[in-house]
Amino acid sequence: MYTLLIADDEALEREGLEMMIRHAMPDTFRFLHAENGRRAIQLAEEGRPDFIFMDIKMPGIQGLEAVREIMARQPGAKVVMITAHDYFAYAKEGLALGVRDYLLKPARREEVLDVLKSLIAETEEAKRARDEQLALQEKLSQLLPLAENELSLMLMLEYAQEIEADQLAGMLNLQWRKGYAMVLSFAKHTPKEWASFQVAKKEIYDAVKQSVKPGLSCIVSPVVGHQMALFIPFPRGRPGYTQRVIALEWGERLRGQVEERFGLTLSVGIGSIREGWDGLSRSYREAVRVCADEQDIVSVRHYDDIAESSGRPAIPLDEEKKLLDALLRHDKPEVTERFAQLIERLEAAEPRHYPRLRGDVIGLLLYLSRGVEAGDGPDLIEDLSACEDPASLRSSALRRLGGWIDGLRERKERSRSHVLQRALLFVSQRFMEDISMEQTAEYVNLSPYYFSKLFKLQTGENFSDYLTRLRIEEAKRLIAERSLSLKEICYEVGYKDPNYFSRVFKKSVGITPSEYRQQIE
Repeated sequence: MYTLLIADDEALEREGLEMMIRHAMPDTFRFLHAENGRRAIQLAEEGRPDFIFMDIKMPGIQGLEAVREIMARQPGAKVVMITAHDYFAYAKEGLALGVRDYLLKPARREEVLDVLKSLIAETEEAKRARDEQLALQEKLSQLLPLAENELSLMLMLEYAQEIEADQLAGMLNLQWRKGYAMVLSFAKHTPKEWASFQVAKKEIYDAVKQSVKPGLSCIVSPVVGHQMALFIPFPRGRPGYTQRVIALEWGERLRGQVEERFGLTLSVGIGSIREGWDGLSRSYREAVRVCADEQDIVSVRHYDDIAESSGRPAIPLDEEKKLLDALLRHDKPEVTERFAQLIERLEAAEPRHYPRLRGDVIGLLLYLSRGVEAGDGPDLIEDLSACEDPASLRSSALRRLGGWIDGLRERKERSRSHVLQRALLFVSQRFMEDISMEQTAEYVNLSPYYFSKLFKLQTGENFSDYLTRLRIEEAKRLIAERSLSLKEICYEVGYKDPNYFSRVFKKSVGITPSEYRQQIE
């Protein structure tokens, strides 16, 4: 039911309009009556009517002045002006105020009903659009946390593909690509601490997210193992050193909140400011590295501070890439050798400091995991975090590297096998036509050179020999059926010249097609 306010200084006019509308549109309106402009303003404030019929000429506050006051407080009010005279100046001013329509006294029944039906249709359409918008917002509000989780895990586990990451960033309305990572690492020194963390994990996640979102506008990851990560934008124009100090202050604030509310020990690591998705992943690795530094002088540590004060070099990017390249070539001896060199370098830089070494190795393997598309980041973190000494860490890392190489080989063989099966199916369906090795290679989207090598490797014979054998086997079957002539069989199995077919058949079987038929008979 809608509320209709009728403002007119003549009671007979108000009552006549109500009676007309109530009779034509029963159970549609609740009516409010105002005898002057001041009362109309009061009733509009109190009753919040859906529609207002306002007389232009009334004693005291006149119609247009009352409309101006009502519109200032309720911009969406739908007002129809009623007047005994067709005043152009009034009409012009009313339109400027947002008046929807005009009715001339005495208003005819059809005109009044048409105006009301139009206003109702407009209101219903607006309500439907608003409901759709709210439903869309509700769906989006359910999707946004999933998009945030996915993007943060991409950055943590180093499998952020440019297009996918950009799409997720678009959904989250992220306008930045330069920032840094902050890692919160919850202590698990004793079974009791670990049990307390597991119980409070969801509550901790909600508390951290509620604390940082308003001030940092960052991406918050889910809890992975005993850690969660924040990816924080770098404000333009702010000096890097100032941002470092601000980041440390935020880390200290979060550490204090978690320890006070949940009674858990928290270490915070902060990475360098970097650009792009790969840069944010690297900042995360830096944050993980310094987060593992349990024996340092502070609980909140910035990578730049630690690197500057210790002079410990990080693993050069080109060394990481050479190790990844060896992995992708399935060269297990080279992978083992390069990894041994890198871990020896890290051990020399981290004498007697195992947690920091473990953080470096986890970061390195996360990078490699992304490169080989292993998709085992969470399991990797949990597996290596459980290692308690350098020997078990080295052994576990090498075991995982070996598993990746085996997986890559198996994946490559499956891919080759799939390509070959498609090629063989294509040939079996088309061998009676004039097909070539080049056509088949194009069908499976390989170059003729590579396809010929792969075909020989997988089948043990070259393409032309395989095609010939297929055709001759089919010719032998058709000869045995005795339903076709030798000439018809020649064309049926893909040869255009019966003499050439006969020569190929004899070379393959040892006798001519006619001799073969006689032998069968």
